[in-house]
Amino acid sequence: MAHTTTVQQETEALLAKIAALHDLFLKNHDTERAHKAKQLAEKYAVGEFAVAFCGHFSAGKSSMINRLIGERILPSSPIPTSANLVKIKSGKEQAKVFLKNGEVLLFPAPYDFERIKSYCKNGDEIYTVEISHRMDHLPSHAVIMDTPGIDSTDDAHRIATESALHLADIVFYVMDYNHVQSEVNLMFLQSIQSMKIPFYIIINQIDKHNETELTFTSFETSVKQTFDEWGLSPEAIYYSSMKDPTVKHNQFDEIKQKIDSLFREERIQRLDSAVRNIMDSH
Repeated sequence: MAHTTTVQQETEALLAKIAALHDLFLKNHDTERAHKAKQLAEKYAVGEFAVAFCGHFSAGKSSMINRLIGERILPSSPIPTSANLVKIKSGKEQAKVFLKNGEVLLFPAPYDFERIKSYCKNGDEIYTVEISHRMDHLPSHAVIMDTPGIDSTDDAHRIATESALHLADIVFYVMDYNHVQSEVNLMFLQSIQSMKIPFYIIINQIDKHNETELTFTSFETSVKQTFDEWGLSPEAIYYSSMKDPTVKHNQFDEIKQKIDSLFREERIQRLDSAVRNIMDSH
């Protein structure tokens, strides 16, 4: 009983702190940080645990999310069409588009995702797209976040992804087999690490690997060496292929098991560091 009371008191104290920060940000005309504080409070109050997928836009991020949840919810396209965050969770089938002016557009099922995407081409007006879908294997508190693809030619997408990371408790960063040493990827991973967000790396499209040119063991060694040189400490490194599930070294099943276990385990929301990051950026 005493433990329950302590947890409740800590929760109330933390929510009061976020509310005070929200008011402070508004007083200083920082509407962006005020909105983030509000999002954090709402997330904490309902107990959401969010796993975010980030990565280069052509790395196969959306295809992987579709495969993980067992539904083709996200459109798979090699062209980045939106600078917006998409949240997927289990629940009543519908889609919501949250506008920056406070308006919420509701699309009951069946809805046309292409139509929803048409609302989301202007990242200056849209905060978030939230898709609810009946998924028995996804717990009610679980949220999967699909962030805008990191693209070296489009800073808006990188900035949009960075601005959503305060909601992420865990990050899975998806890389293209051929772009592991991309500075865009590595610098972004450094920013995730500096925010103290636990992150996993998925090197996708390993069906491109040619064992006669380079052994897979040598490739793994070079990957680890690159991350060491950049001072990166991922929780784990996985290798996968959406194109050929039978390809050697494919660890897609292990990735799915890891995500399932993260949602089942006792949830530790990354709230304190998220609040500190918002304060620092303010």
